[in-house]
Amino acid sequence: MKRRVAILISGRGSNMVALIEAARPADFPAEIVLVISNRADAPGLEKAKASGIPTVVIESNSFGKNRAGFEA
Repeated sequence: MKRRVAILISGRGSNMVALIEAARPADFPAEIVLVISNRADAPGLEKAKASGIPTVVIESNSFGKNRAGFEA
């Protein structure tokens, strides 16, 4: 049974792309099922969508805090 994995990004998503590529073989033990970003303009979101992976944006200001407060 494959593990379902979400990836967190905030920019270009270069590490995400490497993970997506690594997960392509049928015998890989995980499936990338979601990409989450704290920035709606993160270029990595388009890369995820192009790979058929759903994306979600959760901006830090959604919680009424600045970024430091969001990450605490």
